[in-house]
Amino acid sequence: MTRETIFAASVEYFLSPILPYLRDPAVSEVMVNRFDQVYVERGGKLYKTDAQFVSEDALLSAIHNVAQWVGRRIDEQQPILDARLPNGSRVHAILPPGCRNGTCVTIRKFKPGGLSLAELVSYGSLNEAASEFLQLCVRLHKNLVVSGGTGTGKTSLLNAVSAAIPEEERIVVIEDTSELRLIQEHCVYLEVQRPDAQARGGLSIRQLFVASLRMRPDRI
Repeated sequence: MTRETIFAASVEYFLSPILPYLRDPAVSEVMVNRFDQVYVERGGKLYKTDAQFVSEDALLSAIHNVAQWVGRRIDEQQPILDARLPNGSRVHAILPPGCRNGTCVTIRKFKPGGLSLAELVSYGSLNEAASEFLQLCVRLHKNLVVSGGTGTGKTSLLNAVSAAIPEEERIVVIEDTSELRLIQEHCVYLEVQRPDAQARGGLSIRQLFVASLRMRPDRI
């Protein structure tokens, strides 16, 4: 049994109260406002569910389990956690008193394989001219900035645009919390690391960027 398999099994156990929503492809986000109040986003709309954890301690145990597997901390000294589940879903958690009503957890899910530019065109998110323009920018090695509000599809668009990168190029991905899943084989994924209680072992975005320049990247 691999480490990832064990992680997946433990996550299913600790997050069992919300597991049906994590497995539901129609649900894009699961929001635990407190241990006994859970909302989901489906089709761009929010719905309150009947799901709840047994207690605050049960929810805390689930968060500590996720933090342990991704090698991060969440405690009184570091009360905010950014992590990911085995399937790539992003986890954000805040402990009290930063979150007044109790531990708050938000899980952003991602469509396996992501969306393509062609799909974005078919949905009406882009037109053909915009799609062609973005692909040309990527081919010509132009610098691109993808910006927008929370939940507006920045990661989905970046995944779609990245498909235009030639397979023979070396790509280095730098993220605060790993989310991107590029289709190219030659990718190196770098992720920010939080320091331990003694302020040791941390890696910032800046440090990873400097390191990436020594890794012979065609794309960052």
